[in-house]
Amino acid sequence: MKVIVLTGLVSIEKGQLARELAKHFLKNKSVTIIDNIARISIEKLDGVLIKRYEENITKQLPEILHSASADIAIVALSEQAHPEKLFIALDDLQEQSEWEIYTLALIDTRTCDCFPNVREALELYADVSVMMPYELDEVVSYVDHA
Repeated sequence: MKVIVLTGLVSIEKGQLARELAKHFLKNKSVTIIDNIARISIEKLDGVLIKRYEENITKQLPEILHSASADIAIVALSEQAHPEKLFIALDDLQEQSEWEIYTLALIDTRTCDCFPNVREALELYADVSVMMPYELDEVVSYVDHA
């Protein structure tokens, strides 16, 4: 399974990108979206199973992903997820599974200006930093290696 983890303080863009990535991969793969975005939920998308989790899922992520029977799992994580704890959990998950895990840090100007420490942590640990507004083709090129 390919796991694409969307992190960062943006909410609307994270949901939008999760939907756009799902539509892209749905052409020839099965897709599940794990929706953990705070305050808003990802709208229904035909052909895609969307599982909504309100609470912090960092510790439960391995169990949640094991229950996702899809070729692609897109995880839209809460803005409240602690970056260091998240990336420790993802490293552990990478060691325990054969999944391809890609982490994308979605960075906007508010994150840069108001939360530089969060930006630094996200950029340090994520595979790719994606500046808002994003270009879908560019994001797809980061995660579509198979």
